[in-house]
Amino acid sequence: MKVGLLAVVLALALVSAACGGNGDESSATPTDEWAEGYCAAIVDWATELRLASDQLQDYRSLSQEDFEQAGADIRTATQAFTAELRELGAPDTNFGEAARQAVGTFATAAESDLADIQRAVEGISGLTGISKAVVSITSALTSMNMAFTTMVKSLRKIDPEKELQSALEDAESCDDLSG
Repeated sequence: MKVGLLAVVLALALVSAACGGNGDESSATPTDEWAEGYCAAIVDWATELRLASDQLQDYRSLSQEDFEQAGADIRTATQAFTAELRELGAPDTNFGEAARQAVGTFATAAESDLADIQRAVEGISGLTGISKAVVSITSALTSMNMAFTTMVKSLRKIDPEKELQSALEDAESCDDLSG
């Protein structure tokens, strides 16, 4: 279980690390600002997921209250993340609407997976319940990771001129993703 949760969180961070980031913000365009907001939202979300997964790593010693708190932390982080992504709207490019749709599709999928996590947390009863819930949470986080990967691939695919990719490479907040 430990490895599964940590692997999902690390995979999210690694997929997002493709953003790059070199910190050059000499002339920020609306697309640059969109990229900055996108990466900042990912950094915040990945940080919160790591903290929650750290709480869940030794689930056998968790109290039900600690487990519920970790679930609440995942919920809060994911709700904030999907809201931030939606608030970004469309980047100011020829394919901006397609990018907005890709981000929106991910946000909807993440919210569905979050509902699965919530059900798992609410359905626990004792240590056996926590063990089963960790399996469900890991599955939901894996699904979220797959949706996230699909979003990143979609953003790359719809950007033939590499305008958004360039903005992501230049966004300072993307530096935090690449390590």
